[in-house]
Amino acid sequence: MRVILVCLALSGCVVKHSPQPNDTKFKEDKRDWVAVYHEELRIAFENEDFEARYFFLQEIIKMKYKAEHNQDLPANPRLQILK
Repeated sequence: MRVILVCLALSGCVVKHSPQPNDTKFKEDKRDWVAVYHEELRIAFENEDFEARYFFLQEIIKMKYKAEHNQDLPANPRLQILK
C-alpha cells in the first residue's frame, strides 16, 4: 500500500512536455478590447476604484471615437465625470 501511495505522489503531477511561449500565442486581431475594457470597468465600479473607472472609460471612449470617426483622440483626453 505504501509503495502505491509513494508512486502516486511522485508521478501525480508530472508534466509530459515543457510548455513553450508559442503554445500560448493568440491573434491580436481576434481580441475584443472593448469587451475587456467593459469588464474591467465593471470591476472598477464594484471596487469603487475611481482611477480605474476614469482610465477604462477613457480607453472605451477613444476606441469608439476611432471606430466612428477613423481618427485617434489624444493619448489622455480630458473627461469630466459627473457624480
